[in-house]
Amino acid sequence: MNFSAYSEIWRFPAVRQAVLLGVLGKAPWFGVMVVLTLHVVGDLGQGYASAGALSAVFTVAVALASPLRGRLLDTLGLRRTLAPSLILLPLGFIAAPFLGYWALMAVMAGVGLLAIPWFVLTRQLMLAAVPHDLRRPALALDSVVTEVAFMGGPTLGIVLATTWSTGGTLTALALASVSAAAILTFINPPLVSEGRTDTAPGRGGIRSWMSGPVLTTFVATVAVSVTLAGTDLGIVAASRAMGSSTVLAVVIVVWGAGSLVGGFVFGGLPHGAVGLTPLIAGLAIFTALGALGSTPWLFAILMALAGLFCAPSIAAISERLGEIVPEASRGEAFGWQGTFNTLGSAMAPPVIGSVMDSHGWQLGLVATGAAGLALAALGWIALRLGRRGVARHRMRNA
Repeated sequence: MNFSAYSEIWRFPAVRQAVLLGVLGKAPWFGVMVVLTLHVVGDLGQGYASAGALSAVFTVAVALASPLRGRLLDTLGLRRTLAPSLILLPLGFIAAPFLGYWALMAVMAGVGLLAIPWFVLTRQLMLAAVPHDLRRPALALDSVVTEVAFMGGPTLGIVLATTWSTGGTLTALALASVSAAAILTFINPPLVSEGRTDTAPGRGGIRSWMSGPVLTTFVATVAVSVTLAGTDLGIVAASRAMGSSTVLAVVIVVWGAGSLVGGFVFGGLPHGAVGLTPLIAGLAIFTALGALGSTPWLFAILMALAGLFCAPSIAAISERLGEIVPEASRGEAFGWQGTFNTLGSAMAPPVIGSVMDSHGWQLGLVATGAAGLALAALGWIALRLGRRGVARHRMRNA
């Protein structure tokens, strides 16, 4: 393993910018999602169903806008794409604490359409900044940064909301994320590498870069997001069954820590050392094995092992897309990846939740792992069949 690659990529200013601004932008944004629920349930006096409906509207808006936002990054560039967001998002979040439920839902729908595409941006920055042989550690580092933001942002949001106010915290966190985007816009780092050969996105739009391998990568995205969303639900259900909120905190921390370790190890591996399908299979299998966690500590250990595959799976998906999609269309491709990620995250809770309601959290985790494994197998089979079809076509025309 080549961990010196991390010191090599750190020499690039754009990498340091992506890491720093990625944390400053993503962490508050993750916090916003949690505080929004607390605000609806607390200050607005609504139920969790109403909070879930508002979150769903926001999530759908983000998913619908993500491909378009990515394409605008490809065609218009960073500054012109983010300019409307830098103007309108602060207005929406400054007004949010003073709005009733239905007005807030309408505003959050607009916010979702204009949300800063942090995940597309940081991946593009990483890929544009480093040479081809350093892409893996760069994308692994991006996944690790996202994991840190995911753990730290909601924690910060909950602390501020409980000691201050949900409305004020909502505005403060959102403005912090937008401020990071404003700094990034001012710096305006390149989203494509120097000396690229493709100068503009294909005129056919998505048809110019969509292919069998790209589609199977999107299936892999759904597999990972279904598994992670189901695991989230399983950890909460298992902790409640064990009768301890401490278990929930410990398991989430060790699960995230496992992901951090896995991400760093993956980034140090040589290209081709481990494929995407084995990583997703490992994630699914170890998630299912979490059902054997009969005690809090055993459950925490099993979830830490499952966590080892989280960040590597996400990084491997980004790595594959970066390789098979033309550079001038990467923003749109990563935008579609975000949409498929949202699709998987939305699919898992109702299905896995119903299994847990009927048969307990253990079978819910087994179902989560089985779903992820089935989707990974589906993508792998489709890719193999597609390659064989291309080979037969070439032989007939030879």
